[in-house]
Amino acid sequence: MYKALRTYASIALLIFSVPALAEEVARVTLENGATVKLNDDFTWEYVILESQTKPDTAVPVTLPATVGAVVVAESNAPTTVEVTPTPAAATTETLTSNAIAQSALLKSTAKGGVKVSLLNSQWDEDGRLGLTFELNSNSPEHYVMIELEISLFADSGALINKETVKVWQAIFRMPDTYLRKGQTRDSRIFWIEGIDKAQWTKQLMSLKMGEMDSRM
Repeated sequence: MYKALRTYASIALLIFSVPALAEEVARVTLENGATVKLNDDFTWEYVILESQTKPDTAVPVTLPATVGAVVVAESNAPTTVEVTPTPAAATTETLTSNAIAQSALLKSTAKGGVKVSLLNSQWDEDGRLGLTFELNSNSPEHYVMIELEISLFADSGALINKETVKVWQAIFRMPDTYLRKGQTRDSRIFWIEGIDKAQWTKQLMSLKMGEMDSRM
């Protein structure tokens, strides 16, 4: 599958010009039904979100009556008119049905030769969700800091929380704490508040690596 994705990405680069920042150039549906998007920097990622639009609830607004809007015969009493604004469309993003069906794929991500995967989840006495991750490096770089964006979704697929954490943080001037090639390390436990345990029984999440700092 990965060989095919690299081939698609190469073809896409021949068709589209290369901008300064990574941008989507094509989408491919795999044999298992999953959809991935190819970027101009040879990276790819699963398409897991879809937009859903629903109208906001209309709230009546009371405004003073104006001449031409309301005519009150033989009365000097103040008059008001109730005006209902046109509902605005609210767009929310939820997991696609395919992403929910293959949610295990979303619990791992890779970048720069480093793979990060969910290792364990737990709940404490205060109802906080604790997440631990496993990091595996196949990169010649010695990483001292790696950011990870964690998106948590309810069993319905709706986004309920998004956190950005430093999944790996080395100790200053202590090379033994760097993440090196061939090493597998466990992160510390990250405690996340405000998650309803009853709505997170499927443990739906997606991971995305951000900034990565390294030392030679």
